[in-house]
Amino acid sequence: MHLAKFFHRPPGDDDRELLLMPGGTPSIAGIYMDEGRPTMRKDFLRKDFSSMKGAAAAYRRHVAELVAAGYVETTHTQYTLRNLLPDPQPKPDWQKGLDELMIAALSAPLKEQQKHLVALENTPAAREPLYLWLAAHRAYAADEDNAMTLRLAEQARDTLASRRAGKTPHYAWSIAERDLEARIFEVLSWALLRAGDTVAALAAIERACSIEPSQDRGSLRATIICDHFPDRQEEAFDAAFKYAEFGGYEDVTERPAYAEYLERRKRQSKSGKGWRWGTRKPATEAELAKVEAALGAELPADYREFLAKYGSCELQVRLAEDSNELCFIVPSALVQERDNLFNYIARTEENPQTVEDYFRDEYGISVRDLVPIAEPAQHSRCVAIHLGKGERYGWCFQWDHDGAWELDQATPSFDAALKALTSGIERRDKATLEFLGIYLD
Repeated sequence: MHLAKFFHRPPGDDDRELLLMPGGTPSIAGIYMDEGRPTMRKDFLRKDFSSMKGAAAAYRRHVAELVAAGYVETTHTQYTLRNLLPDPQPKPDWQKGLDELMIAALSAPLKEQQKHLVALENTPAAREPLYLWLAAHRAYAADEDNAMTLRLAEQARDTLASRRAGKTPHYAWSIAERDLEARIFEVLSWALLRAGDTVAALAAIERACSIEPSQDRGSLRATIICDHFPDRQEEAFDAAFKYAEFGGYEDVTERPAYAEYLERRKRQSKSGKGWRWGTRKPATEAELAKVEAALGAELPADYREFLAKYGSCELQVRLAEDSNELCFIVPSALVQERDNLFNYIARTEENPQTVEDYFRDEYGISVRDLVPIAEPAQHSRCVAIHLGKGERYGWCFQWDHDGAWELDQATPSFDAALKALTSGIERRDKATLEFLGIYLD
């Protein structure tokens, strides 16, 4: 997470960014807005702290010093920004208040967090998904009325979804939308689990994992499965096998059944096919019709049939040496994934038409109609299907963020792409396995 404040002082040749980076070693960076200068200036501040409390206090102090020196905090939030001109606007007080609430949530006792929440109750901040998530998070941590916690988390989820559907902006400081959404589903899962609704709790944490995977979310998912869904225990053990070395899976790995799982895995034949389908979550006809309307395109028949039969499931790759999952994206998220992909590819181009022309000339597709449909867990790459009209309607490609303007493994249909992946796993094809995030010696 990167939390950035930007400061402008006329004429704008000394504008600055103050960046707060929470984490294991919290740090602050002071950066000059030097884009366009022939010689870039070094950061005016760079310091690590032993605690988030110390970092927060220092951050507030540096903000106050810049304001006292005549700088005005602006509405900018994108932490990679390097130029505030031509017309930076001052940040409203309610947004500054949300920033303070976020800092308090990272560094202050629950009572102090509550004071910030109360101070913002009658401001526009109280209607923001960020505020609602932080209110739910504090309520859960304080072990307050769980019905209220659940209500706040659901309101945060629904507000964010509504803003996205209506293309209405929301304020979340420098927190990426998918990061905020995953955090909302995470606290929703906690509250649902406390309420005893284990089915909904598992669905919520799985949604969080699909949006933004993390070690904590993965371990919570595995624990819920082991405690409440014994028929899916193997999935939890697979996750523990892959990620336990990074911590958080002790509640899973200390179970006697996990030791038996390890013994079975050792005996696993290297000649087996190496893949299986996880739990199926078929899409309904109504859901498919809704996503087609939102996409403005019909889904290819083979992919549509897959969604009706399997939905947002996982292709689980299970080899003796390593494992991973290819996670098929829930239909309701396809529009957002399509937009995210194009925005990422075009992020460095001033003229989006340049991007569109390149992909049409190089690959014969409309890049705006390229839709991610499956992602290997913990990796920024995907299988994408082309929904644009023409000869390459329904074609599938593999895409990786490290080569954002490159498409690989073109196949003329979804069925052909799926067959290429599964047969590649069975043959232990190196390129296929590495795309799926599996690296064998």
